[in-house]
Formats: sequence, C-alpha cells, structure tokens
Amino acid sequence: MKEIALRAHLDEIAKAMSVPPPDDEPRASRGSYVPNIASSARQTLEQQLDYLRLRAKYLSFDLEATRRENRYLRQMIERRHNLGNGNEPPDSIM
Repeated sequence: MKEIALRAHLDEIAKAMSVPPPDDEPRASRGSYVPNIASSARQTLEQQLDYLRLRAKYLSFDLEATRRENRYLRQMIERRHNLGNGNEPPDSIM
C-alpha cells in the first residue's frame, strides 16, 4: 500500500474519532468514549494494522537472518585469514 493512501486513511480515521457521538447513542461503561467509526473504515483500519504487523514481523525476521549470515561470513573470512597465516582455525563456526 502506498504511503499517501495510508496517510489519507489514517487522517480519515482520526477525523472520525475526533467527533464525539451524539447524546442519544449509548456509551460504554465507566464513561469511556467509543469512537463512531463506520464499519468499512474500521475494516480498512484493521487491514492496514494487519499489514503493518506483517511488515514488522518480516523486517524483524529479515534482520535476524542478515545478522546470522553476516556472522557466518565473517567467521569464514577469519578462518581463511587464519589458514593463510598458518594458524589453527577456530573451534566453532557458529
């Protein structure tokens, strides 16, 4: 989803949440405010949040995989360097 579309949807949701409900609508217990958001806007918000959660999980996974790969490659380079100097290779690669 493009950033501009996401910002537009979030602005629309923020506007809908800033308008208090009419007095004739029931409120939640303890006087908390229940936003008056249309079901389509709520669905869109939930879809966008799901998308953002998925992207965050993917980026976290990708970052960890990259770290593992970098660690492995550094150890390979170090091992080649040590073998070239006549030194013993390190005991463990990982």
